[in-house]
Amino acid sequence: MDEARARIEFREIDEHGNALEHRLETTEAPRRASVNPFIIGLWVLEVALVIAIMVIINEAMAPFIPSPGNTMPFAYVLMNMTPQLLQAAALILATLLFWHAWQWQKRKAQK
Repeated sequence: MDEARARIEFREIDEHGNALEHRLETTEAPRRASVNPFIIGLWVLEVALVIAIMVIINEAMAPFIPSPGNTMPFAYVLMNMTPQLLQAAALILATLLFWHAWQWQKRKAQK
């Protein structure tokens, strides 16, 4: 019964019947993906633009506060910037999505 529990070992032999040393091949650790600081910056900018657009729309819904003198209300200035901010946010988001798709396809082709 002790023999049944004994560990079974397989050994490779050469053409003369001599046992070869068994070496475990160490596989290289998967390379850690390097982080592109420009892509991180674009994601931060994208989030900031989306938050800015939400704040601008929220401010635009509030009634305009009369300003002293002949100046334009701040909410009016913000509302005039909204189309350009929306366009910038959409452009950055599209750029990031295409970049991520390209990186994914590049990694898939290497496998």
